[in-house]
Amino acid sequence: MIITIVIGLVSLGVIIFIHELGHFLTAKSFGITVESFALGWGRKLFSFRRGETEYRINIFPMGGYCRMKGEEEFRKALSEKADSFEPSPGSLFSVSPLKRLATYAAGPVSNFILAGLLLTLVWYIGYSYTTFENRVVLTGDYPQVYGYQEEIQPAEAAGIQTGDEILMINGRRVETFQDLQQIIMTEPGRELSIQLRRNDQTVETSITPRLDESTGAGYIGVGPYIEPVISEIEPGSAAEAAGLQSGDRILEVNDMPVEHSLEFYQAFADNPGRVPLTVQRNDRTLEIEYLPEYGEEGQLAQGFAFQHLQVQTPDYSILQSIGPGFSQAAETFALTIRSIGMLFRGVDASEAVAGPVRITYLVGDTTAQGFQAGLREGLITLLQLISFISIALSFANLLPIPALDGGQIILSLYESVRGKMISPKRYQILQLIGFSIIMFIFLYALMSDITFFTGAR
Repeated sequence: MIITIVIGLVSLGVIIFIHELGHFLTAKSFGITVESFALGWGRKLFSFRRGETEYRINIFPMGGYCRMKGEEEFRKALSEKADSFEPSPGSLFSVSPLKRLATYAAGPVSNFILAGLLLTLVWYIGYSYTTFENRVVLTGDYPQVYGYQEEIQPAEAAGIQTGDEILMINGRRVETFQDLQQIIMTEPGRELSIQLRRNDQTVETSITPRLDESTGAGYIGVGPYIEPVISEIEPGSAAEAAGLQSGDRILEVNDMPVEHSLEFYQAFADNPGRVPLTVQRNDRTLEIEYLPEYGEEGQLAQGFAFQHLQVQTPDYSILQSIGPGFSQAAETFALTIRSIGMLFRGVDASEAVAGPVRITYLVGDTTAQGFQAGLREGLITLLQLISFISIALSFANLLPIPALDGGQIILSLYESVRGKMISPKRYQILQLIGFSIIMFIFLYALMSDITFFTGAR
């Protein structure tokens, strides 16, 4: 648990440090005086001064700030109810609005660059993932496994059938079931053209993924078509006790033919006891008595895994990795933009919005699990998570809310077009509105975190 928290805090600290460093370096390049550069909020734990800047580490390890010269001048003008004030050299307000815009934008841009560099490193290291072939099973055909579905699912409405091989979606090639999932999940409500193969014939159709309001992802009502061939046996399991072996193909369960894994699972939906299996092993057909085990909630603990595809990323050099790394960062940023629209289409915001406590825990917990699988796997998981959260922070700070970088960018543009500084009073009102919005979001996210950890609903 302690390791989980430490990993999460360090990861968030890196993301926030890079964000504030972007503001800091850009401000310094424009001659703006940075009075303090801090990680965390509240009372300081440690500080030192170099030149005109105080560097601080504060007690609460969430967030950070880069305070620039000009705050005192602003407060004085506000107290005097002045419509404007004369900024001193080195003040944030002494530079042109476009330079202030660049200073505000530098934080989100730095987070995006961080994500691109981390994903570049991920592609350079290389990774593999488990998936299945691009054939599908209609979930509506197997209610005992997926649950009874009252509505006709999009895949069935589109004429897709169990066993179909999905070749292309909207002109994008589909080579694995994960390819299919990635496209469908990101396109809820959008009509997609599909090319599939059925019995050596190519079929064209269209489909509109439905929105899952609990996750914000699209779905069409299909699962992977998995051949019932055993890849590995769990030691000490019921499968090992029955004499099943890696490479066995299950032909029948209790005299019922099995074409794919869902037909196997459906045979055990009612938690039967000892069941006869017909198995093909090399060129022999065997009859095996199988006594299944079940979990606390009645789910089948089969004791073996069916065959899957292990996909390995290409062996790229560091230069070759830059393209896919930044491309993936851009795709993730675009997906983040689209996901905001989902909040206005019925998505459960309490599930979609996570606060700093949950983010810290999830980053640490997921990374710790990755390291249990090996150093390489843990490192890849950590780099991917940091990059995705860095993109989320980049996007969040660009929202047009006063007190956030996005709101400040809009104000800077307004002042640039207007040719005149906004009055301190109006600026303060906008900042208070922005601060109120941010506090509401923060408190909502915090309550969402509490609900997540307590399981309350």
